[in-house]
Amino acid sequence: MRNFLVVGLCLGLIGCAHTPDLVEKPFVEPQYGMTKLQMTDLLGKPDSIELYKKSNQTRVEFYIYHRQYQSSREKVPVCLINQKVVGWGKTFYEDHVSQDDIRIK
Repeated sequence: MRNFLVVGLCLGLIGCAHTPDLVEKPFVEPQYGMTKLQMTDLLGKPDSIELYKKSNQTRVEFYIYHRQYQSSREKVPVCLINQKVVGWGKTFYEDHVSQDDIRIK
């Protein structure tokens, strides 16, 4: 009888354990040519989005994710043009956003 009581108490405590509601997906590098839907399925919801209009009327979208390292977080922008991944990373962002671009969002 005593063993059943101990097992029941342990199972009751396990049932009360809390798991976090939001689990951040680890950053995995996307593939060139992925669609926006494929990218968000792989990486999850971005932390922020930046939209730009180039002088030639091309719309450039940057989906900003954060990559976790041991003690720091790095901002990783993923660039989409025409709903397809064309590049990612800080250097790619800096090379493709100029002062002449109009920021939409």
